[in-house]
Amino acid sequence: MNRRELLDRACGMGMCSCAASVIFGDSSSGAQSDTEENKELRELRTEHNRCKWWLDHAAKQLARLFELLESHLDDARRCEILEQLGRNCAKSLGWGEKFRGDLEGFFKFMNQKHGETFTYDKEKGVITVVTRERDCDCKLVNSKLTPAYFCHCSMGWQKHMYETILGKPVDTELKESVLQGSKRCVFQIRIKEKKPS
Repeated sequence: MNRRELLDRACGMGMCSCAASVIFGDSSSGAQSDTEENKELRELRTEHNRCKWWLDHAAKQLARLFELLESHLDDARRCEILEQLGRNCAKSLGWGEKFRGDLEGFFKFMNQKHGETFTYDKEKGVITVVTRERDCDCKLVNSKLTPAYFCHCSMGWQKHMYETILGKPVDTELKESVLQGSKRCVFQIRIKEKKPS
């Protein structure tokens, strides 16, 4: 039995055509064929669900990898690797280069894009970055599984970003983080003067 026959039988049982149209997805102008657009939408949904699954799976796999690193590397080596990972992430975004020499512009951009707030004590050379309350912003993180030392990746991100924007070396310190049980992340960036060459 095809869709048209099913509709005819439904109408024969006393169902009005508009109700049948709603139930079976037909418009008042007759049976709607499976258009190319509908097919593309189904394919997009399938691909979206597949990508969503892979992203979740990748976060779980990375959490397990970082867990395994704890038994194979000392703290200093693990943190160094994660800091380099964070620097690479920041570099690939290109925001540091975009805002080179424009610290206030970067603050405004990050506030609008991510809801972060900043205080900058120019006299002491200290920038404090406070994120909004949220889960970890990195989509590779599963905050229920990823160990807290992963935050060294974010510290590397901050370090690369501010060193690129300011053209000076900086130190970063993590004050609060979601992976350490807070509802937000707070970083402190200390600007160091360039050493004379």
